[in-house]
Amino acid sequence: MRHRQSSSKATLWCLAAVLMCGSGASLADNATLRVSIEGGAFNSKFKFFDASAGCPSYNDIPGAKQFLGGVRASDKGASKPLPLGEPVHVFLFRPKDTPGISAAGGAPEIRRRALQVTLMSDATLRYTEIADHIPSWEATGDMRVEPAVACLPADDAETPAKELAEAPTEASGVSDTPAAPEDADE
Repeated sequence: MRHRQSSSKATLWCLAAVLMCGSGASLADNATLRVSIEGGAFNSKFKFFDASAGCPSYNDIPGAKQFLGGVRASDKGASKPLPLGEPVHVFLFRPKDTPGISAAGGAPEIRRRALQVTLMSDATLRYTEIADHIPSWEATGDMRVEPAVACLPADDAETPAKELAEAPTEASGVSDTPAAPEDADE
């Protein structure tokens, strides 16, 4: 009887080791982004879209290939596991904005209002203000944050990408936009 009991324990240990190894690999490929909005946002959600293959379609029905899910928008914040090193679009969806988004062209307007984040480790993103539907933010942790139009090719005329990239979107001074190169002759 004692032999059978120790065999069961060994089996359980092996099963636990296999489960931990299997889940460890998937956890290593993800990081957690904690998102919040100063003052909260009634009936709103942060929605996440995979932008690793270029600009996403922003189709958010269950099972949509690029839709990574959403979390409630609040002042306290919510966490979302996202892929490491891959661009993801973060869009603050407010149902009251739907008619304006549709009238302004759908996906291009969502792209104008969204941010593109690339996580290198766990990080936080806090929307501090929204002016003309474009967020200002504070970011902490190892991540890159830029306007979502970064997914567009440089010569794409669909959106005035240069204007959007230069829009005041950083309240905290946190920026991953490289500085202009200085002249070597000076």
